[in-house]
Amino acid sequence: MPTQLDIAKAALAQTGTRSTISGLNDGSEEGNYLGILYGPLRDFLLAEGDYDFALVGAATVAVATPAAPWTGAYAYPADALRIRQMVPAALDVLNPRPVEWTVSGQPGTSRVILTREAMSRVLYTKAVAEGVWEPLFTEAFTRLLSSALLFALRNNIAPSKDRLSEAISFAGIASLRDE
Repeated sequence: MPTQLDIAKAALAQTGTRSTISGLNDGSEEGNYLGILYGPLRDFLLAEGDYDFALVGAATVAVATPAAPWTGAYAYPADALRIRQMVPAALDVLNPRPVEWTVSGQPGTSRVILTREAMSRVLYTKAVAEGVWEPLFTEAFTRLLSSALLFALRNNIAPSKDRLSEAISFAGIASLRDE
């Protein structure tokens, strides 16, 4: 199973450099950029797809009485990158129907999930350890990270765009395979 450092080194290698790192934020220019870029890019890619390996379910926690037209307000899970689905308290598995919900508030603030009916569970995407990533997702992320590194370290726009296109292709395939 690849580790965070393995993936960072692979992304660095894809830039064509011979530099090595001992860790993210290791004091080298490459390590420092990897430390800055790794988490946000990982979270972005995870939030953009519906990867089963990053799917989490949790009981809802009511937090307030919302203003009309909403009837329910639930805590936004602290570790959620993106809410995927709300599960109604009165779920009929033989007659599923769409549930109307929205998120109120901005990232980094106290966010609330507003619904038009009582909910029992929330399904969401969270950042998970590299050891559970699917291989195609790992490859997509490595290429996305490499694209960002090419721009950050060398300001190489053309190769950076090529790696970004490759990352998008791999992410699309990974997302389709995970459905």
